[in-house]
Amino acid sequence: MKVTQIDINVRRREPSSRPIRDALQSLPGVGSVQVVVQTDEGVSGTGDIYFGRGMGAPDALAALIEHELKPLVLGTDPAFVRGTHEALLRETEYHGSSGLTMFGIAALDTALWDCLGKARGVPCWQLWGAMHERIPAYAMVGWLNYGDDEVRRVCAQAVEQGFRAVKIKVGYPTLAEDLRRVRVVRAEIGDDVRLMVDANQSLTAKEAIRRGRAFQESGCYWWEEPIPADDIEGYAALAHALDIPIATGENLYTRHDFARFVGRGAVDIVQPDLRRAGGPTALLQIGLTADAFRRPYASHGGGPVQISVMACLPNALYLETGLLSPDSPLTLKDGCVSLPTGAGFSWA
Repeated sequence: MKVTQIDINVRRREPSSRPIRDALQSLPGVGSVQVVVQTDEGVSGTGDIYFGRGMGAPDALAALIEHELKPLVLGTDPAFVRGTHEALLRETEYHGSSGLTMFGIAALDTALWDCLGKARGVPCWQLWGAMHERIPAYAMVGWLNYGDDEVRRVCAQAVEQGFRAVKIKVGYPTLAEDLRRVRVVRAEIGDDVRLMVDANQSLTAKEAIRRGRAFQESGCYWWEEPIPADDIEGYAALAHALDIPIATGENLYTRHDFARFVGRGAVDIVQPDLRRAGGPTALLQIGLTADAFRRPYASHGGGPVQISVMACLPNALYLETGLLSPDSPLTLKDGCVSLPTGAGFSWA
């Protein structure tokens, strides 16, 4: 089986008039890029990359895939997807395997695995060998621009849907404002639901330690990305100073970044992002590296790719998702979601 054609589709959307916001930025949502690989056996596979911000980013990514990455994938066999992944990393080393480069590699890597699963007629987690039938999930619902009434409502709705853990954004100008938000949410969800807090790189290391001590006293389950993502020494200081687990990784690139953080003792819970890590090939590598150091894996973002990867990791902790819409393919039971059952990354 050989890849004979790669279609690249930019899907634009009007930015939201009321964008969600964290402590770092607003996220109006501007579109996505879809990559479809076609083979000489009539089997195809799809990879989708979503953009929360950056109006020109989808077009820039489409051009990068078309002119730099696509030529390396045409003619390859999807069964050798790991080799193709390494070839793409080597090709892009000259200007750096990060940023949009990794978004493009992720799209192609996802499409190739999806194609291989469909060619074999099985879900990708069966290709890799699974160990979990269900994955614990939490709802990321508490955006920073939500007032008290709205954050109460969405957190209560998450609990009503069956989530046993929720995450909220913090990183207000003062610790007092952050703690007020924690109290508001805790009063709504009760003591039996886990509560995670995420500051999206907005603090200094000293301030993150100060607020982290307050969050651990408030019973928060983890303290996520409080300082700039590349500050490995700062994260090591946080992990050393605090009892609350430090979670980070959504803005790290490739397995090598994660290896440095884990080896330095700068992270307690790894959180790879499908796009920045470089696709399911990289997610599996990162997850198993973390497991070797006895660090749990919690996804950044959800969807069938992350669920399929987590099904195969002994250290899978939590899948991130939002509130479940009426047409969501996810079903919650005892706070966990079921695995996709369709071939490749298809839900059914």
